[in-house]
Amino acid sequence: MIEAIIASLIFLVVFVLSLSTLTGLTLRKDEGYILLEAERALAEGFLRYGNGTHPPGVYTDEFEWGGIVTEIKQYADYENIQQVVLRATIDGSRKTIEYRRLVATTP
Repeated sequence: MIEAIIASLIFLVVFVLSLSTLTGLTLRKDEGYILLEAERALAEGFLRYGNGTHPPGVYTDEFEWGGIVTEIKQYADYENIQQVVLRATIDGSRKTIEYRRLVATTP
């Protein structure tokens, strides 16, 4: 009986240590906050660039957490439709957030 209790305690300690190590490797302490900031900046970027008044091209915005690259191009063969792609990259992370939208251009 005592051997079973000691073995289960050892397994419990190993399990807790492996979980704490795994979460320490995958998450930065501020990553949740940075992801929220990136989502907010993407929404603001779409309000700025997704109104159909900007000419096709590539626009970059830098932030303290990373940057957003906005690519505006004509959609297929349609004259009055643009494809707006906003891509946020976070410094020190492999995560990328991307929005793709079609917008009508203003004459």
